[in-house]
Amino acid sequence: MTLEYDNFFHYSSRLLMAEVLGDVYVEMSKMESANSRFMFTRGLLHKHKMLIPTLDIDIEYDHPIMSTSLRQNGNVLFNAKFYTEAAKIYTKSLTGSNPSTEYYALALANRSAAYFHMGQYELCLKDVRCAMYSNFPSKLAYKLYERAGHAERKLGFVERAKQSYAVCLTRLDEADMSAENKRKFRAAVEIAATECEELLTAERKMTTKTHRVEHLVGGRNENIPALSAFVELKMSEDMGRGVYATRDINPGDVVAIDEPYIGGPIRDVCHYNGCLKLEIAPICCPKCLLVYYCNKDCMDKDYKDGHHLECPIIYFIKSTPGNTRMNELAMKWFLKEYLKMGLKKYCSIVDNFSESKIDPMTRGFDESGQYKSDNFLTAYSLDNRENKMSIDVLFFFNCIAVDMLHYLILSGVKIPNLYMGSVGASLVHILTVLDLNSRKLNINSPSVSFRRDRKLTLTIALTLYPTISLFNHSCDANIKRSGEISDRIRVMKAIQPIPKGTQLCCTYGIMFKGHDKESRQKLCNDRFYFKCYCQPCIKNWPTFNFMHLYALNILNPTMADIVSSECLKFVKFTKSVEPKDHCQHLNYLYSFIKLLYANVKRPFALYEECLEMIYNAHSISTNALTVCEHP
Repeated sequence: MTLEYDNFFHYSSRLLMAEVLGDVYVEMSKMESANSRFMFTRGLLHKHKMLIPTLDIDIEYDHPIMSTSLRQNGNVLFNAKFYTEAAKIYTKSLTGSNPSTEYYALALANRSAAYFHMGQYELCLKDVRCAMYSNFPSKLAYKLYERAGHAERKLGFVERAKQSYAVCLTRLDEADMSAENKRKFRAAVEIAATECEELLTAERKMTTKTHRVEHLVGGRNENIPALSAFVELKMSEDMGRGVYATRDINPGDVVAIDEPYIGGPIRDVCHYNGCLKLEIAPICCPKCLLVYYCNKDCMDKDYKDGHHLECPIIYFIKSTPGNTRMNELAMKWFLKEYLKMGLKKYCSIVDNFSESKIDPMTRGFDESGQYKSDNFLTAYSLDNRENKMSIDVLFFFNCIAVDMLHYLILSGVKIPNLYMGSVGASLVHILTVLDLNSRKLNINSPSVSFRRDRKLTLTIALTLYPTISLFNHSCDANIKRSGEISDRIRVMKAIQPIPKGTQLCCTYGIMFKGHDKESRQKLCNDRFYFKCYCQPCIKNWPTFNFMHLYALNILNPTMADIVSSECLKFVKFTKSVEPKDHCQHLNYLYSFIKLLYANVKRPFALYEECLEMIYNAHSISTNALTVCEHP
């Protein structure tokens, strides 16, 4: 576990040097209350002077004259068409400069021009947008919008380019230039805008895709609205609570449509929880410069939702040991509910939760018997396996929570001593819920593929989907996310036939095709604290590389000829169809896997290959898909 966290020994090494760490672990292991563990840890870090005294950051800003001089040197290089060198000088002008000043905004704008001429259009856009929301002179704003339009057009964002040109024309009235120069400039921008409109018209004529709305098979579940009506929750001795089919479910059927309770970006994604949209050139918060948004509207909404409290401490949250993005998400979660409920009510709810004995079957359901992903207690009651953590990991999480609460107090948030233990223990709980659940549910989780032509994807955000968290893991998943990797709303579809009474399982990134049994079991135990009881683990199925050793084993002899014939057709199909076109043949893939499921004993190489094609097609088949819940 320790290898998964940054700087795991940050706290314990100090205590080890003080020769008290062993006693700390012994003392903490005796404590039954989460509140007492947190307060014990807080007192310990205070005693050993391990908490920062102030939020002040020792940064000396460059003098405006120095920044201006560097920018002017960059201008000389720019005019000589040494764009790369000019960009470097503009960056020096920005480094250490006060972001609220005009000379900072001018350096950003100038660097954006250098990036444009270098062909670095994404970087150009980022600088342009940051300059737009900084202290940039109004009389020069038209230049930024013109450059934005040119960069967006180069990147293929024609609609956005058209909008940028329109704003450019409105800001032209503020420009300090002669009437003749204005006329020429306006004419050039109007030509560019007209060309954009012509391109958009041509694209509309060529577009033949129809937007499809996804529906939960059977409609909504009566008690769990984000799930299909064809499933139910049941308990099992080996796996605890899980989702089971009440009717036969076919490949392609939608079994869940869920929205995140909380989400936080890692790359170019809007920070606002109600958006989380991919943005090629996000704008940053002008105060902390560490949080990004797709537009000012999302920035304002997130500010009200808690960023105004997060902003003064986000630098320190990012510097805290552990999983940095998870720490940020935990703080975001707490502030969201703190502002919504107020401190007294929040502490009352989390205290009641920690003291109550909850039926594992009804955990997360509200008083009316509903399990809803937007409900605080539904998310808060997700399994966190805190009772199975080793004492060193539990102590580590408590230390992180102490630091986070300390930052809030230093920033001016009033947390009376009466509520200190409750808030701190809740932060530990939130961290452990995210630690167990958000990894498998990030927006773009990389999977281990046995196909060499599949590219691993990059995580763009950490998210928490309480309803999808109900699905247990299998190394042979029968459901998978479908749709664009950046979709905020997540659609889960069946990828194999799921007979009535069968459990619906996704994968936590551990698949039998790419990992042997021993490594799978170790990953399940070390990361998620459970032993896997899926068929590949029970029967020790081989990885894909060794599956060719297993011959075709027909379960129904009367179907032998049909199965053999269809297998030959499938082999020809795999050789003639590119992976990018699998989505156009999903009905064929569904029918073939249903045939094999009913008539062939697994493991069987062609079954796994067909399953991988379906898996792949579900990720690339919905470029024009709009998802929503069943009405």
